[in-house]
Amino acid sequence: MGTTGWVVLGVVNIPIYVGLGWVFFRDWDGFWEAIRFWLTPDVFSMFTGEFFDDWWAESKLAAWVILCGACVIGEGLLINTMFG
Repeated sequence: MGTTGWVVLGVVNIPIYVGLGWVFFRDWDGFWEAIRFWLTPDVFSMFTGEFFDDWWAESKLAAWVILCGACVIGEGLLINTMFG
């Protein structure tokens, strides 16, 4: 599968990304909070008393990104195996 196939597969999976995001974050506020913590240096979170909230939000964001990527890669490998 070429680059175009991977891009199409990534776009087609947008509903899966949204569904996984709902499981991890429950709403857009939780997602944007995770992005805010990801962009905030950990030392600032430590001084403001949000270190563990920061760690938890970043962990959820990392797990979400890994699962979304794993879905695309797994589906791409399955398609290559079946039709390649």
